[in-house]
Amino acid sequence: QFDQGGWPIVADDAPAPGPEPRQRPVATAPASGNKPSTAGERGGNGGVAGNRSGARGANAAPLLASGMQAGSPLLEVFQGTRPPGSWRAIGGVVVSWRVTIHGTSGETIGVREVVHTADTTFAERDRLEYTDNRVFGRVGAQVFAERSGMPSPGQIDQAAAELLLFGTQLRCPWLFGDANAFAVVQKDVEDRGGERLHKAVLERRPPVALDLAGPELDPKPRDRFELLYDPGTGMPRELVQRFASSREARRVLLEDWREWEGVQLAHRRVYVDESLRPTTVLEITRIERQRVSERDFRLH
Repeated sequence: QFDQGGWPIVADDAPAPGPEPRQRPVATAPASGNKPSTAGERGGNGGVAGNRSGARGANAAPLLASGMQAGSPLLEVFQGTRPPGSWRAIGGVVVSWRVTIHGTSGETIGVREVVHTADTTFAERDRLEYTDNRVFGRVGAQVFAERSGMPSPGQIDQAAAELLLFGTQLRCPWLFGDANAFAVVQKDVEDRGGERLHKAVLERRPPVALDLAGPELDPKPRDRFELLYDPGTGMPRELVQRFASSREARRVLLEDWREWEGVQLAHRRVYVDESLRPTTVLEITRIERQRVSERDFRLH
């Protein structure tokens, strides 16, 4: 049951009297310059305890500790890989990816090279360069695509999907350390190949919208991830990704961890099917630091 303002009616809570619906308090930006927040969004330990814009439903269970909050399962992961601050301190990087596509019998049916420029200080600053003269870039929510130096607006959707894919793979697991961007909605234990691994289920939070009040009538799908890791060392073993754009669950094995610039980085990511046969392999063949600015990701 909901009152006239669209808010759920709970015990000891009566609907607002009169014809006017009860108004949600107006959020104001704090003097410190941080992102605006509304009452109920912040819980104990400074973490997000409620639902942003009602995206998870009016009756959803409270979220677990996320990011670097006390009690978050990600703290175990960051003990192995180093914390997000160590990753952000690296700054600009240039990565050469080798992408290998396998057939149903394990045979190689295609190989391509992708040069990936990224700014580790930000979650969404990436540039992808392909051998066929395509270049994709993003700065936050803005996505750019060009081919042979000319804008290619018809490839914006493809560019957004590939930038999200490579950006997520490069920044895993550190991007999950932002509790304002991701929420831990479940933690569990799961058997994988005879090993008992810990699992953290994460969901991307919806963007802050100060003009919304009450639960969403039609919640939009959100990116969802399952991160499985060794409880002894904290090292990630597997990532199950389900992007909102496709809603298809893909299982990725995280292998060949090496220390680089003070963090542990997986140099090999193997997509597998239900029978654990590799379908696509992403390998880092070269990675080095490089000075970058916002203009490097806008293309034109």
